[in-house]
Amino acid sequence: MRFRLFRSRVFWFGVPGLVGLLWGWWISMGHRSFVRFGGAGRWTIGQGEGEVFARWYSGEAPDWQDFEARHEKASIEQLREWKADAAEYWSSSGYVLLPYHLLVLSYLAVWAGLLIWRKRKYQALPRGTGVE
Repeated sequence: MRFRLFRSRVFWFGVPGLVGLLWGWWISMGHRSFVRFGGAGRWTIGQGEGEVFARWYSGEAPDWQDFEARHEKASIEQLREWKADAAEYWSSSGYVLLPYHLLVLSYLAVWAGLLIWRKRKYQALPRGTGVE
């Protein structure tokens, strides 16, 4: 028996994750979404202008009762202005900006690695076992 990609569970379990990442990337190009915890945004997680971001103040735990979530439509110019302002404002805290294209490439690399591993494992099985 041959390994068939479209019969592999690894393939089909990976498709929704890839679609979700691509959808988030597409949405982030014209919108800004974020979640804040703790008053003036002590802990913030969100996306905008093709990036996922997280910001936190070290040494302070988030106030889980003080919660805000927003989703705003914005032009590319507005998103770039917001990003420039945020970088200056966030300099006193820890923050991470992850471009979506790096997330998608990382996801594809891990997914391809799992598919190759599964194919090799399948080919190492003795013939006639009837698995998959």
